[in-house]
Amino acid sequence: MIFGIFNKKKKQINHPEYWKKYLSYFENEQNLKIPISEANFVVIDVESNGLNPKRDKILSIGAVKIKNNQINISNSFEIFIEQEEFNPDTALVHGILKKNTLDKISEQNAVIELLEFIKNDIIIGHSIFFDISIINETIKHYGGNNILNKWIDTINLYKRSKGEDYKIDSSLSLDTLSDEFNIPKSDRHNAAGDALITAILFMKLTGRLKQRGITELANLLKKKRIIF
Repeated sequence: MIFGIFNKKKKQINHPEYWKKYLSYFENEQNLKIPISEANFVVIDVESNGLNPKRDKILSIGAVKIKNNQINISNSFEIFIEQEEFNPDTALVHGILKKNTLDKISEQNAVIELLEFIKNDIIIGHSIFFDISIINETIKHYGGNNILNKWIDTINLYKRSKGEDYKIDSSLSLDTLSDEFNIPKSDRHNAAGDALITAILFMKLTGRLKQRGITELANLLKKKRIIF
């Protein structure tokens, strides 16, 4: 594995050690021809101070692992990031204040800890593209690049569970699907709580997809075009 990349002048750019360690988890190709129940997943949720990945900042990240077809509550992840700026409007949603009793870490340490937690697991999330985009932008500030993990959006899985002709309603929020699947929402809009809710939703959706014959990881990873 070559950890450097080359620019047009053929000069090698050395990545920081944390990024080299992360890349090492992908040295061996993942076996996708396995049952879904044997795959390792990590469910992620990001709370941010806005919806522009290039401009806004991550406030907190919650994640939980799914292994052997079970949500591993004991193997969960939650961090809060130190902030220089404070947006009172978004604080009304996520409840994270600039100065409060929560233990916070630097943005750089948050990146390092997150990558060490997720390793090469397959990422699950609800509207996960935004989460991945803002994580990527944050990592780039500290010498890394886009993450290499394969990912699955629970909105896409919901569409597939309904059938190919189903058109997704743009209001398919995590709240909406939680209500449909009778998932408690006591920790909603908290990164760790939303990650757990999404993990439960993922398990319910894969159960439905199993009835449609989707039992192999490779088939689960196929992304269908979402129609609104």
